[in-house]
Amino acid sequence: MKNKKLLVGFLSIFVSFCFVIVFAGCASANETFIIKEINLEMVKCPAGSFMMGSPEDEYDHSKGETLHSVNITKPFYIGKYEVTQSQFMALMKKEPSNFVGANKPVEQVDWNDAKAFCDNLNQKYSNLLPSGYKFDLPTEEQWEYACRAGTTTALNNGKEITTAKSLCPNLNEVAWYEMNSNNTTHPVGQKKPNAWGIYDMHGNVTEWCKDTRQDSVSGRIFACIRGGNFSKPALFCRSARNNTESTGMIWNYYGFRVALIPVDNSNVEETSKNNNEEQEYEYSEDHEEVDD
Repeated sequence: MKNKKLLVGFLSIFVSFCFVIVFAGCASANETFIIKEINLEMVKCPAGSFMMGSPEDEYDHSKGETLHSVNITKPFYIGKYEVTQSQFMALMKKEPSNFVGANKPVEQVDWNDAKAFCDNLNQKYSNLLPSGYKFDLPTEEQWEYACRAGTTTALNNGKEITTAKSLCPNLNEVAWYEMNSNNTTHPVGQKKPNAWGIYDMHGNVTEWCKDTRQDSVSGRIFACIRGGNFSKPALFCRSARNNTESTGMIWNYYGFRVALIPVDNSNVEETSKNNNEEQEYEYSEDHEEVDD
């Protein structure tokens, strides 16, 4: 009997030890970079490859979503959450948002505001940065890679969009959008994260990305925007959905999250496309531009 108790005790210790080893391994896979002063937490995205875009049979697939392979050759970090109003106030000393709340995402910011926030981060916290890295907006490749976190489905919880403009239970799990938001933003981090621990990439606010393009006709500069938001229907919230917006546009559903990327931005390689045409993007025409 005594030997049996000893055996049970040994097995309990062994199982606990194995659990600690497994848990430690999971923790290292979700390595973070934190600036405690402003509570900015960033998640490490490992180097790897993924198929950017969507298959032709995905709900609401568009011609601007041609599937092509992208290599992320170096790891980078991306905000665990969208930049909040308290973080923006701490660094920029202003509060532009319509839906006020310290832990809600900052909105009514244009691309220039988002870039200025990143520049201020680099200036104030240069001594904390990993060698060869800087704060910036993510490129759209980095954004989609981080959003997907290894998934190939329309949503980063491994599920699909099932409806265009009505309630979508699969999307409810991970996003605030038209059908569940009560037409307002919500504090960050309330929905389920993706497999890498990143929140709100399908909704709450649409996010500015680094990439810009100049319209050949008007000469206006447009930047890429990604992700759905509290006022848009489900079809706008897919991982592959892409759009562009004038860099001077502000609206109460435009926000951003920051990335920590290689200084020379050398970690993105697009290796193949299914055709030789340039990637096409939609241009947003929802609102008028607002001068600062």
